[in-house]
Amino acid sequence: MTLPVIISCDPGIDDAVALALAFGSPELKVLAVAATAGNVSLGRATANAAALLDLLGVAADFPVYSGAAAPLAGGERIADEPVHGVGGLGGVLLPDSTRSIETDAVAHMAGLILDRPGEVTLLALGPLTDVGHLFNRFPDTIAAIGQLVIMGGAVFSQGNVTLSAEFNFYADPEAAALVLERGQRIRLVPLDVTRKAVVDRPTATMLAGLPSPAGEIGAMLVDMCNTMVARGRPDGAVMHDPLAAAAVIEQSLITWQAATATVELHGALTRGAVVADVRGVSGREPNIRYGRDVAAANFLTMLTERLKGLGLPGTARPRPARPERETTP
Repeated sequence: MTLPVIISCDPGIDDAVALALAFGSPELKVLAVAATAGNVSLGRATANAAALLDLLGVAADFPVYSGAAAPLAGGERIADEPVHGVGGLGGVLLPDSTRSIETDAVAHMAGLILDRPGEVTLLALGPLTDVGHLFNRFPDTIAAIGQLVIMGGAVFSQGNVTLSAEFNFYADPEAAALVLERGQRIRLVPLDVTRKAVVDRPTATMLAGLPSPAGEIGAMLVDMCNTMVARGRPDGAVMHDPLAAAAVIEQSLITWQAATATVELHGALTRGAVVADVRGVSGREPNIRYGRDVAAANFLTMLTERLKGLGLPGTARPRPARPERETTP
């Protein structure tokens, strides 16, 4: 039995690793990849998603769906390119894809979910704009989603954009608030646990030395390690999105805690922050389960073994030609 999954993402280095993990895991059947603006612009996120599917050897008739370019309430979205490089994938230069790009990702997502009620996992790795549009335009999907796994938020951890807000939630707080308010069967993978899931430089370098496509994924991780060091942070690539993907594959990797959670929209210092009640003070029923702890060593073993196995003989996906790669210091 394989679990049907729709992936909403904004590639982004850690999105790229998450896609590699998802497509390289026999437990999952990826039904669709929908790109949204976040780490990079919508156009760049869509192009990166298509190029990554080519790199991973995904069938040429598997399209990429293009979603939201701006936040739910309008206005501009500020990209996170300084972390991911100008093109979003660090020093790795992937060939332009000729894969089909379909518009209106939300309608396609709704069709897949409603065709298989209760079965499809929606894995949201970027800002929740498209999920918010999905709930507004196709409210029947809310009950039909099997589970909604979200990488986002900082529950009892400090934010990574502001002191209180994580990037995905800060990029579109209105969408995050709507999704947490109306969604069902939500599992939130926040900074509280993703910061414990770090690929160190030796592992990244080992992966970078492997044949395509693992080598390109490893090179992205090396680039992220370099970026962290340049910013005065510990040497390592934090695996935010891959941990969320791993939680779909093996839920027991994470220790989950029920909570009643909302997203702050108006605070000058707290816009985009998750406000979580774990003691029942509000008197409301819990609406999420959030990741409180993670078996980090087990996750990293899974991740590295699955990445090392990409494109090996006997797998369902052939090795594509190795693209060019920039060198990084």
